[in-house]
Amino acid sequence: METKSRKWVGHLAVLAVYVIFGINPNCSEAVVPEYISPHAFTAARMLFGAAVFWLISPFFPRERVERRDVWAILLGGVVLAGTLIAFSLAFRYTSPCYVSLVSATSPLMVMLMAALFLREPISVRKSVGVFVGIAGALMIVLFSWKIDANATPMGLLLCFVNILFYASYLLVTRTISKKYSPVTLMKWMFLIGAVICLPIGIPVVSESPMLQGPVPVSAWLNFFTVMIFSTVVAYFLLPVGLRYLRPTTVSMYSNLQPVVTSVVAIAAGQDIFTWNKPVALVLIAAGVYLVTTSRAKDSESH
Repeated sequence: METKSRKWVGHLAVLAVYVIFGINPNCSEAVVPEYISPHAFTAARMLFGAAVFWLISPFFPRERVERRDVWAILLGGVVLAGTLIAFSLAFRYTSPCYVSLVSATSPLMVMLMAALFLREPISVRKSVGVFVGIAGALMIVLFSWKIDANATPMGLLLCFVNILFYASYLLVTRTISKKYSPVTLMKWMFLIGAVICLPIGIPVVSESPMLQGPVPVSAWLNFFTVMIFSTVVAYFLLPVGLRYLRPTTVSMYSNLQPVVTSVVAIAAGQDIFTWNKPVALVLIAAGVYLVTTSRAKDSESH
């Protein structure tokens, strides 16, 4: 019962993360690059995250990081910085539609990398689950948005780089997420990311319209939504999910991103309710279930 409860905590944490990530592309696209450059935006996220996690760390139990885990945390900070840099740069060349489209490949990427580097078995059940989930995500993206001129090769390349970095982040931080609290991990990773991003972000900060003149209130609301929820809350909850769930299972929830984005668009009058949306949600839920329950099958084969 206790193990099941922990798994439910992991599932709820990851569900919250990807609901936030589903809102993130539209909020980010509303400010990047019109009001702030991608580099300055990423530097701001890293600096904000580092500041918040270091400020709240005294209110949590102090943990000593073992020497053998230092390199994993360092690498985690590097791939986190790469994830956010590629994500921000993508909006200079493409739209949230394509960010959501490429994000649907995340579970496949994680499954293949986990098999290659962590020796996780790829069962038939898990493979079917991944592809069923991807099918659900693609139903949302391809039916809900029109193909536009923003699908530039550079934009799509940056989207794939973002997914590659993110998949690496899930795999690198999986083990240490079981040993340390989210605050301990995030305060160091965001500090490392800030050290990487500030040198390329500071020179362009003065050129950002957000600091040069009047900016719509909506732009500031979107900016702080990303800072607070997509940066602090989401990355606080992600290690909780990785503590109890496998990286492939965590990544399966990325297929919810286009669903959330579509729901937000319907609420804002930018999209309409169509038959494919509930069907897509059922496919995604079925995919998550198949990947999650495949663990039992994997254990029996060892």
